[in-house]
Amino acid sequence: MPPPRRWHDRLDALIAWTTALSRARARALTAAAVVIVGLADYATGNTLWFGPIYLLILCMPAWTLGWREAALTSAACVAVSLAANGLEAYPLGHTAIAWNMAMRLLAVAIIIVLMAGTRRSYDREWHRARSDSLTGLANEQAFYDNAGAVARHRAWGILAYVDLDGFKQINDRHGHAAGDEALQAFAHGVRDLIRPNDVFARIGGDEFLLFLPVDSEAEGYRRATTLHLEMNCMQTPFPLGCSIGALVLNLSETGVDKAHVGVADRLMYQAKNDGGTIWIRTLGDPGGDWLDGPADDERSSQAA
Repeated sequence: MPPPRRWHDRLDALIAWTTALSRARARALTAAAVVIVGLADYATGNTLWFGPIYLLILCMPAWTLGWREAALTSAACVAVSLAANGLEAYPLGHTAIAWNMAMRLLAVAIIIVLMAGTRRSYDREWHRARSDSLTGLANEQAFYDNAGAVARHRAWGILAYVDLDGFKQINDRHGHAAGDEALQAFAHGVRDLIRPNDVFARIGGDEFLLFLPVDSEAEGYRRATTLHLEMNCMQTPFPLGCSIGALVLNLSETGVDKAHVGVADRLMYQAKNDGGTIWIRTLGDPGGDWLDGPADDERSSQAA
């Protein structure tokens, strides 16, 4: 039996859910909440105070949509509250009305600033946790998440394990600052070669992962081979080549996981032993349980 979920696990799940909401859905939920609470406020008159609930509603647009839409929502809440109760909630005259309205506006402003500011900090830290600080690429965890999201909508994909050739010599001869410059130049160059929906990540040292959605197996082979040639022809401050191990995946039958990356890694080492080539394999080729060994059947390919 799985252990019971703790309260902070539920809170994390709630935060993840609200963060993933589309803007349209967040607006719809906010509008529905304002209408429902407004009707309840009208039905109960001055018997019940709904002020804290209106403030709670503001948290949704402040977190998901930004401070401007939260400010508009606060105006809508004030209008709904006045429509439901008029000025009967302020029986002590104009001074009391002005003071209470000012305090409510201050509370609204504090809620909006805190929620919008917290969301901005959350997004910044979330991005830092999922990106490589040197190159600005995705890190390994972000790669699996992003590749999985792309793979759900395509028929075929290329999973490529990329390892730089000559990187150690740059570090040894020119220093680690030069090595960092070479990594940044390589990452920038590859980004210019791939499409916006392709997933590119640095997973450590001089090793990278690529996921490229394609429309067919044949296109996968062509795309992988062409990309390898282009990557080895890029102009960088220091001479760099790369070896690639690539899997062509039928995404109707499988996704992208660590087992596949392990196979692509082994293919990459075969390519590196061949002098910086590319080895490509289609997942599901006949030839045995090759997830536990190198690809060696007739549909594996090499390209100089």
